Amino acid sequence: MQFINSFCKNTKEKPHCGEVFCLWQHLAQRYDTLEITQIFQNFAHDNDFKAILTMGLKILNNEIELIEKQMNYFDISVPPRPPKSANTPTNTEILRDEIMFRIIYWGIQNFVIQQTKSILAVEKNHLKSMFIKMLETEINLYDKLTSFGKSKGWLYVPPMCDKRS
Repeated sequence: MQFINSFCKNTKEKPHCGEVFCLWQHLAQRYDTLEITQIFQNFAHDNDFKAILTMGLKILNNEIELIEKQMNYFDISVPPRPPKSANTPTNTEILRDEIMFRIIYWGIQNFVIQQTKSILAVEKNHLKSMFIKMLETEINLYDKLTSFGKSKGWLYVPPMCDKRS
């Protein structure tokens, strides 16, 4: 417990170990996702996909700000922040829009699972509310990306099940 207390210097209200982990993990994941989304934005060719990436960056930056505020409130140290921007190599043909889309799509699926677990793990109402709002945003984004991916033919179509089996 002393180890966890070393990360949390706030004397007003102390989060429990699970809350510290949830906040830190969500922020670290968003920092990494922010960086990879910036890189993808530099490689994307499809204008609709670029617009989706821009929308995703806005959502990520808003969520990062919310989590950082909570971590500052509890005086929890934050993971290293990614660079402000990503350099683009001259050859932007090495990544296809479809694969970048699927990486983001699967990442959102993982965020939904993580946020659901965090909602169950935290006890403080303001943290629970924050994660619920993030989950709602993520599910709405996932729904929109599903429609977009289907319209572009970028989602894999799983094989149909034979009803006789």
